[in-house]
Amino acid sequence: MEEALPKSARRYVGVDIGGTNIRAGVVDSTGHIQGEARRPSLADAGMRAAIARAVDAAAEAIENAGYTVKDISAVGLGVAGALRSREGICIFSPNFADSRGVQILGPFREAFGLPAVMLNDVAVQTLGEHRFGAGRGCSNMVMITIGTGIGGGAIIDGELRIGSTEGFAEVGHMTILPDGPFCTCGNRGCWEALCGRDAIVRRAIGKIQQGNKTIITDMVDFRLASVTPALIAHAAEQGDELAVEVLEETGYYLGIGIANLIQLYNPEILVIGGGIAQAGRWLFEPILRTVRARAHMVPAATCRLVPSQLGDDAGVIGAAALAAREAARLEASRPPTTASADPER
Repeated sequence: MEEALPKSARRYVGVDIGGTNIRAGVVDSTGHIQGEARRPSLADAGMRAAIARAVDAAAEAIENAGYTVKDISAVGLGVAGALRSREGICIFSPNFADSRGVQILGPFREAFGLPAVMLNDVAVQTLGEHRFGAGRGCSNMVMITIGTGIGGGAIIDGELRIGSTEGFAEVGHMTILPDGPFCTCGNRGCWEALCGRDAIVRRAIGKIQQGNKTIITDMVDFRLASVTPALIAHAAEQGDELAVEVLEETGYYLGIGIANLIQLYNPEILVIGGGIAQAGRWLFEPILRTVRARAHMVPAATCRLVPSQLGDDAGVIGAAALAAREAARLEASRPPTTASADPER
């Protein structure tokens, strides 16, 4: 365990509010998590109940780190969904019942008496990877997360971009295949509808129902509703041809979208995160082949494609980095202290 920093060092609370779990951590100025706590999201109970659990998790994380609120400079949050971050309001989150118009930051400010700030969860993860992870030292970086859906974030000229309505880099809803499957957003052929969790599972089940042999059926005892991307990746590791084919096709569509992002943003690095990215070479190899074949105007060789370095910690560390940014902004905005005049001068 690393030696604790002196009490005078800055520390921040980062909170990652996901659809399944809530995680809070105390993060020091070097990006290390010093104490943490978790709660189930219980998304069906609604956003307000989840916020109350998140406040409890933050308080427990501070206690587990061996500090009090006086040792914390600010609180940062990453929340999935459409937000009005400056006002602290959730416009809509697909993960939580009764999420529209919920005030998120107020309960944290009231509980801790600290500055609190929030952004979309992928924007926060992008900030974390840029500050402490795979994107350190890069002025231009793109990050995508592949999970239930596909999210994106971008650092341009060293700054996190958000957009006028906080919809910047909503890459999951780029059209990749015009006549492709319907997406939950109402469009057809979105990247998310081709490469998100449910799309990968549907692709596998469709091939199984066509009579293709696979060990996946034995792995789930013929209960196809139990098929997951992780299970498909496990089958691919064992040489299952159907599983390899599913991931090859997914990697192909991911590669098309990534090639588009390289052409659009010309990043130094593109970071791939999220649970599905853990499929490893079965996804990365077809992604790389496709990107190299399609990124010509801005050559693929100018951009490094790498997995997330922070992994599951990206949300908490990124939220703390957001809190640090807010604390620095507030400090810079304070008028300088005027020293009393020296009568002998």
